[in-house]
Amino acid sequence: MMQQTSDKKWFDELTLELRLRQVHGSAIGDTLASARELLHDTGQSAKEAFGPARQYAASLELPSTPQFAWVRKSLWPLLLGLLAFLLFSQAVVSLVQAEQLLVSPAQFALLLIPVVLIALLPLYIDAAVRHFWILMVLVMMGSLSGAFSALVAPKTPAEAWLAVDPLPCVIGSALVMIAQSVFNTVRTLRSTSDDDIIDPLAVKQSSATGTKIFVHVTNWLFPIYALAVLGLTLALN
Repeated sequence: MMQQTSDKKWFDELTLELRLRQVHGSAIGDTLASARELLHDTGQSAKEAFGPARQYAASLELPSTPQFAWVRKSLWPLLLGLLAFLLFSQAVVSLVQAEQLLVSPAQFALLLIPVVLIALLPLYIDAAVRHFWILMVLVMMGSLSGAFSALVAPKTPAEAWLAVDPLPCVIGSALVMIAQSVFNTVRTLRSTSDDDIIDPLAVKQSSATGTKIFVHVTNWLFPIYALAVLGLTLALN
């Protein structure tokens, strides 16, 4: 039982390491199947046969996408959606209260913190994935910056660095979030990627329906959050 638990942890670590190296899902499936077959034949534990999972992953030459291909495909669209959501969240409150959208330098700087954290993600994503506490610190920083930005929001136009009509901001940011979600949904439906991890030794593969639903919901997270913000703002006012 202990060896099975140890082996499961080793295979989970190997999968993570290969994912971080942008290895194709089909190649990860083949690698896992080959490793399990060898362990079945020899009776060894995974660590005895292959060594630490991280070192074993580094020793493999497997097909992968370019190191930072995900930045163009996923990170920049995420940043665009986040910027639109932040603008919507600030502007919709002013719109409901029939006031101008007021922004102070301190508020603007605090709202930029989560944007900067995501923009710099390629520099520390490996460490954040391997060490959960780093990820929690980053999430806390982003959450606290949003909370503190509300505290430093200007009360009068005289205190504001910027004062604009909130209606165009609400409409424009909402259209950006919807357009991005539609684009991501269409891209997901048309995708023929080999990124699913499939074990060729498995007799029956688990259904990917749950994963597909999760991806589609993720594509619409910003509009969903925006509707929640709108509903909360209307309820409080």
